Amino acid sequence: MRLSLPSREGALGGFVLVTRLVLGAMFIASSLPKIRLPYAFLSDVYGYELVGPKLGVLVAMTLPWLELFVGICLVGGVFVGGALLASTAMGAMFTFVLASALIRKLDISCGCFSSNAAGKISYLTLIRAIVIMLISAAAYAGTILLAPRQWLAPTEAAERTEAEPAVIDPALEL
Repeated sequence: MRLSLPSREGALGGFVLVTRLVLGAMFIASSLPKIRLPYAFLSDVYGYELVGPKLGVLVAMTLPWLELFVGICLVGGVFVGGALLASTAMGAMFTFVLASALIRKLDISCGCFSSNAAGKISYLTLIRAIVIMLISAAAYAGTILLAPRQWLAPTEAAERTEAEPAVIDPALEL
């Protein structure tokens, strides 16, 4: 029995499937403690020293729910392209925030999965954020490559043959 390698589309589809399930589970798992303990997450947001009180509250109120929504979309296979794009954007934002905190030598909790001291930021946390961002971007690119080529498909006008002339409404002529 001879085994064949999967097609390029099959391998890319498998990568996108595994990536979206892993990222989705990760976003769901990271959002739940933030939703359960919003003031602890608010403290983590303030710890980065990048936002003021009002914007900090807005971030602490919306980010966990965005993570939960993105995670559910990725696991459920709904709005996958948009969810992967949001995942890429959140990864880029978190990469910037972590790099800023590390450059300023802040000794703070990551705020990723819980608010305990075991989650202190480090260069390993930064590498994890970069990997999440890059894998999300690669999976998003994969969804674009796997999407039907609607913009390359011939239009109805191009499909008409000479034997089938187009009907022109005389009211539209100038």
